[in-house]
Amino acid sequence: METARTQAMVNLCGFTRKLVHDRLLTEETAVEAISCSSAAGTPLASYLVDNKLIDSYILAETAALEFGIPLLDLDAIDYDPQSLHDVDASLITKHHALPLFKRGNRLFVAVSDPTNLQALDEITFNVGVNTEPLLVEEDKLSKA
Repeated sequence: METARTQAMVNLCGFTRKLVHDRLLTEETAVEAISCSSAAGTPLASYLVDNKLIDSYILAETAALEFGIPLLDLDAIDYDPQSLHDVDASLITKHHALPLFKRGNRLFVAVSDPTNLQALDEITFNVGVNTEPLLVEEDKLSKA
């Protein structure tokens, strides 16, 4: 017979399981956060930071290490305003992703949730260039 604890870990996958394993979240908090963020239609990273369940920098740093995506401090760069015009504003809002700059046929996009591959795919499709994610802190992305 499975215990509630075992069942909770079974329901957790990928990055959320990593957060629990690293003791940044409890299993119960992680399961509740997944459920609430899904019901609200918000990215999990946004939900965790907005509800002060995890520090924005710690979340970004952990995700950067887990996914091998460069971590960028949005306060330390000037992004190209033309990049914002290349992507429809509704996509930026919908996917909580900020186009930063274009180099060749690549558009570098700030994201706080590296698991949201749909965002990058949809931006790639609509802009017609490859996208490269750069991981940023959720609170700084929201502010930007």
